[in-house]
Amino acid sequence: MLTASTSVIRSKSGALTVQSRRSNLARQTQIKREEASHALGLKELVTNKVELWKVSDRLNVNPSTIQKIIEGSPVSRSVTKKIEAALQEGRGFDGGGKTRVDYPSNHSSVERLMEVYDLYEAEKSLRTVGEQLGLSRERVRQLLEKGSEIGLFKYRPAKAPLLSREKILKDYGRFLKRSEVAKANRISTNYLSKLIELHEITKSDLNGIRMEGWKRRCLKQYQAFAGKLGYHPTTTELQQSKVNRSLAFKIRRLWGSLETFRSELNLVPGMPVEGRSRERKAVLAGV
Repeated sequence: MLTASTSVIRSKSGALTVQSRRSNLARQTQIKREEASHALGLKELVTNKVELWKVSDRLNVNPSTIQKIIEGSPVSRSVTKKIEAALQEGRGFDGGGKTRVDYPSNHSSVERLMEVYDLYEAEKSLRTVGEQLGLSRERVRQLLEKGSEIGLFKYRPAKAPLLSREKILKDYGRFLKRSEVAKANRISTNYLSKLIELHEITKSDLNGIRMEGWKRRCLKQYQAFAGKLGYHPTTTELQQSKVNRSLAFKIRRLWGSLETFRSELNLVPGMPVEGRSRERKAVLAGV
């Protein structure tokens, strides 16, 4: 059985619920009005992608968020407050919120893109621009493409040369490293990898070329040492200094053993080096 006091309590509770709902509705209506006001102001400012980036730069908000507001899509309350604070500070707008004025940029995205482009126009090299700005070659390319996409400037990348299969294999035999081959031909390592795949150059092909290249370098070092002696050194002589021990290690790694190395090249310890034997004998004789 309901008492008079119970009825009063329920009546007050109902009144509070209705009041709370009205308050929430009024708050939501206010938020929508603010968002609509922001959208209207931004629409007048953002007429192209360049303006979109500049406005987002001034307000320190992502361009995609500005685009959402203009389109009437919902955004988080924190972002709305951030824009409100920027508008109250007058950052990027006059008192009416319609005209941008010159205030310090927050993260200078547009200015950064223009800096990269101006430097690229002067240097004509992604690598050089990257070295001067402390960026990778790929990051410089991404920034240039982004600026070109939004209409800040027109970036036309230089066409990379289509290297022949023979050219790639020859250079690989010379430099022995993919990065060095790419550098010598002024292309990226990634582009070189695509060319290697296009020409169906296998990993086995490259490993074989690398092995032959290291053998040539090792043999050149050995010939220089033997030339100084005037004859082919013994195993003991190859172990007498740190440099020669390193040479002996390379020979074992590439040929399997010193014996295999000598056998393959018909070398005999103590045998005079051709073209050097007479000179060596003269030195030993004190002439």
